[in-house]
Amino acid sequence: MNTTLRLNNFIFSLFFLLVGTSSFAQLVAHAGVDKVVCPGSSALIGGSPAATGGLAPYTYSWSPPNFLSSTSIANPSCALGSYATYTLTVTDDTGAVATDQVIMSLNYISNVNAGNDTAICVNSYALLGADLNVSGVGVSYSWSPTTYLNSNTLPRPTSTPLTSITYTLTATPTGCPVFTDVVTVNIIPTPAINAGPDVTIQEGEIAVLNATGGFYYAWSPQNTLTYPFTAHPDAEPIDTTVYYLYGTDSTNTCFNIDSMTVVVIPNAEVVFYNTFSPNNDGNNDTWYIGNIYKYPNNMLEIYNRNGKLVYKKKGYDNTWDGKAFDEELPAATYYYVIDLGDGKGVRHGTVTLIN
Repeated sequence: MNTTLRLNNFIFSLFFLLVGTSSFAQLVAHAGVDKVVCPGSSALIGGSPAATGGLAPYTYSWSPPNFLSSTSIANPSCALGSYATYTLTVTDDTGAVATDQVIMSLNYISNVNAGNDTAICVNSYALLGADLNVSGVGVSYSWSPTTYLNSNTLPRPTSTPLTSITYTLTATPTGCPVFTDVVTVNIIPTPAINAGPDVTIQEGEIAVLNATGGFYYAWSPQNTLTYPFTAHPDAEPIDTTVYYLYGTDSTNTCFNIDSMTVVVIPNAEVVFYNTFSPNNDGNNDTWYIGNIYKYPNNMLEIYNRNGKLVYKKKGYDNTWDGKAFDEELPAATYYYVIDLGDGKGVRHGTVTLIN
C-alpha cells in the first residue's frame, strides 16, 4: 500500500472516530410510489432518489427479479406481466441496511376479453365476455354488431343468435390504449330425430323400435322396454302405447324429440320365441314367451336332445337364462313341454340357445 492511500485511510478513520455515526441522518430506502401499468408497457420503479441518509455510496438490491431490467440499480425498468410487490434493500458504506416496498399493478384492462368461442343449440343463448368483465373499474365496453344482443354496452351481454356470428369487443380503459377482442358463437344444428313409423302387433309379441337421426337416445316410458337407451329397443306393451324418443347429436349438446305408437291388438294366445342368447350382454338373455303372465299356473320343462331334463319351473315368468341347475348349458336346440294350466293340454316345441 502506498503512502498516500495509507494517509487517506488514517484520516477517514480518525474522522469517523471523532464525529461518530450519530452525525449522519438515518439511512432510508425509497422504493417509489405504487403504480398501475398498462399491459405491454413498462415503468421505472424506485424513488428519486432511491436512498437518503446514511453514508454514500449505496448498493441496491431488488426482489423478486421478475419483470425487472436489473436488480442492482436504483431505478430499474419494470415490464410488468402480473401484479407484484417489490422490496428494495439499500446498504450504505457503513453496512447499515434499510428496506422499502412498492406495489406494481396492471391496469384492469388486462383482465378484460371477449370470452371463449362457443357453440350453442338453436333457440339457446350464449353469455359473452370473460368472468372478470365487470362495471365500475374504469373500463367502458362496446360490442358490435348489435345483432341478437340484449345490450351492446354491458360487460357480459347475452346473444340469442339464429345463425353463427362473430362479435368484436372494444374496451376503453382509463389511461391505457383501447383493447379489442373477438368471440364467435356457432349454432349447432338441431338433430333430425325420428322415432320411426307406428307399429301394430298382437298382444304378446315384441316390437323392435327404430330410432334415427341422433347419437344418444332415451325412450320412455321404459317399463315395457328392453334396452331403452339404444336406437333399437324391444317393446313389449300389453296395451297400445305411445313411446317418446329423446335424441341428441354426437356432442350430446343439442336434442330433439319424436314419438311413435305401438298399437296392441288384444290376444290371449301365448307367443313362443325360438331363440335367445344368454351371454349377459343385456340383449335377449332369457327365453321370452309372450303373454305367459296370463297363465300363472303354467308348468314348463326343458329337455336336451338326449331327453334329459335340464330346466323345470312352475309359474314360468321369462327368466330361464340357459342354465341347468346353475350350470351353463352349451349352445344347442332344446325341447320344451309346457302346460299352461288352462285345461287344454300341453304344448311342445323347440328353442335354440345361442352363445
